[in-house]
Amino acid sequence: MVSKLESMFNADSIAIIGASETPGKAGERRTRSLIEGGFKGKIYPVNPKRDSIFSIRAYPSLKDIKDGLDLVVAVVPVGSIASVISESVEKEAKGVVIITAGLGETGEDGKRIEREILDISHKGGMRIIGPNCSGIFSAQKSINLLGVPSIQKGPFSVVAQSGNIVDSLSHYAKLKNIGFSKIASVGNAIDIGFAEYLEFLQDDPDTKVILLYMEGIKDGGKFVEVAREVSKVKPIVAIKVGRSEAGRRAASTHTGSVAGNELVVEAAFNQAGIIRVHSVDEMFDVGKALVRLPKPNGKRVVVLSEGGGDNAIVVDNVVMQGLEVNVLSEETQEKLKPFILEGLKPSNPVDYGGTAEENPHKIIPACCEVCMEDDGVDMIIITGFFGGFKEIIAAHVEEFEKEASRKLVELVKKYVKPILVNTSFANEGIDSLSILERGGILVVESSERMAKCASALVKVTENQRHFKGIEPIRREPSPEPSIMALINRVQKERSNMLEIESRTILEKYGVSIPPSHLVKDKKEAVAAAEELGYPVVVKVCSSNIIHKSDAGGVKINLRTSEEVRLAFEEVMEGASRVTSQIEGALILPMMPPGEECIVGMVRDKNFGPVLMFGLGGIFIEIVKDFSLRVLPLTQDDIGEMIRGIRGFTLLSGARGRSQKDLVALKYILQKVLDIAIDYPDIEEIDLNPVVAYETGACVLDSRIIVRR
Repeated sequence: MVSKLESMFNADSIAIIGASETPGKAGERRTRSLIEGGFKGKIYPVNPKRDSIFSIRAYPSLKDIKDGLDLVVAVVPVGSIASVISESVEKEAKGVVIITAGLGETGEDGKRIEREILDISHKGGMRIIGPNCSGIFSAQKSINLLGVPSIQKGPFSVVAQSGNIVDSLSHYAKLKNIGFSKIASVGNAIDIGFAEYLEFLQDDPDTKVILLYMEGIKDGGKFVEVAREVSKVKPIVAIKVGRSEAGRRAASTHTGSVAGNELVVEAAFNQAGIIRVHSVDEMFDVGKALVRLPKPNGKRVVVLSEGGGDNAIVVDNVVMQGLEVNVLSEETQEKLKPFILEGLKPSNPVDYGGTAEENPHKIIPACCEVCMEDDGVDMIIITGFFGGFKEIIAAHVEEFEKEASRKLVELVKKYVKPILVNTSFANEGIDSLSILERGGILVVESSERMAKCASALVKVTENQRHFKGIEPIRREPSPEPSIMALINRVQKERSNMLEIESRTILEKYGVSIPPSHLVKDKKEAVAAAEELGYPVVVKVCSSNIIHKSDAGGVKINLRTSEEVRLAFEEVMEGASRVTSQIEGALILPMMPPGEECIVGMVRDKNFGPVLMFGLGGIFIEIVKDFSLRVLPLTQDDIGEMIRGIRGFTLLSGARGRSQKDLVALKYILQKVLDIAIDYPDIEEIDLNPVVAYETGACVLDSRIIVRR
């Protein structure tokens, strides 16, 4: 079944409401770019003041067009938008592209109009791109409604919330002789979200790399799920700008305070296999690398140059991107020695020592081939002044440099390993560099961007291998009536659950917690301690005290009845200085030491439930060693959350420590995930500490916050 979105990008008939011949007007630019772009379908300019526009018959309104319409483009005042949408529905158009600005981005009145037109559109089975957008481009049907002339056809497809970004990418593409299959400037994106565009572009045979510019993300969970599926077959490169209020606020739990919006976005992109970049030029270079270069088998890089300084800079950037610059084998080093300055050790990076300056055609390809023959090398980066031999060395060396370029291109074809060239001459239109680019070798002037491109090649290759056969965990909500009743009761009074209440939920889901007694006085405290057995812990129980230790509300390792009495008095006295709402104190057994962890969940307004895992204590608060995942998760995601923290060796048995029960930790993470799915009114869960042992893991303290 052909989707409405596909029908819009493959339209055979297009009406432009607000078409014009007045130079510079939005309607004139879209009409002209559609005509000059070579659109072969029917064009219906709509303008009640004109009989024809660009020698094409014009119509007073949509109602005057007798033929059917696939696509309507609206370049009209805000007050006319609703009637345009209604008339488009009556014409049974597949969709409308609204160029008009001044709606939701201007305030509540504009948002009201957006809701109105969306309701009209949906009732009529029609889709909307925009409003406040630049238009669309489809190479397959020669549809150019962007008002930007001469967009070249090529392997990129773009979905952007900014028309300026589309303009910039179009300009870059023209300079670098590469083009686009589809472009969607989505503006306020009131109807079609990023996930739906990704699904559409996944099936477009002419799209090789998808480029996204995002200012906001709606339904982040759906976006991540779709993006992960698309990433199995096509790379996605994205710029995400902006910070949300949620990311700046100080949350009431450890989980909420560390899982800010920016960190959630980063985690979501990594989880979905999206390559995140931070500028248009970085996006374009990464996109070119993914389109033009062969996929590396691994992350082992060799760096070659005429000088040590260039090598050192590139190596630092490459390593910062997570790639490896390993020492070359003795065999490979011996093969390299005849081509470099005598006495230099070609361990990696490789410094020619000046031998390539007059003979680039002999030295550089020879060194590259030696490295490519090595199974321990996955890609090569050449840095220095390639392209500038004529200017720096001598005019006659220019021909040698072009010969070197041709040889390098042949090496890429022969060994199917990527070569990247970092040179300050990259943007100067030099013949030798053009030979490289046409032959599948990336040329970039920035060593930092070069390293990012190399890293992107590795990540995309690894993701496509890793994602195959991995499916998200599918689980429908299955709430327990007793827990629903508990949440409803709490919501009537407060947002913070008492610890005895949060323990009830954890116990219901099979999470290991120590036994406890809620006591109201010293006598009950001692009786509870003797029943549990010494040593014990005394903790205040109050919905108004979340961080108990800060309020003096926790006493540990109590070994006698007198210590328990005194601890109860001190805990209650400290709590009374903070609040009068005190339920009593919890008496729990003092658990044996283990490795302290934290497990948590915070419900992000864009992505929904976000799961967190980290090491406890200073590791979460100071070192901030934790990992995040958004839903939907796979079983691999849960394991990777644990393995992905920097301090994982503390759990895996390093330096004589015993290995902790990772299965038990995964179980707790899974149960927190289940709770988040079953009870959407739970906003945050904070289990800290979760103590991991050689066998088992136990939650020693818990906090749950509900939506009111």
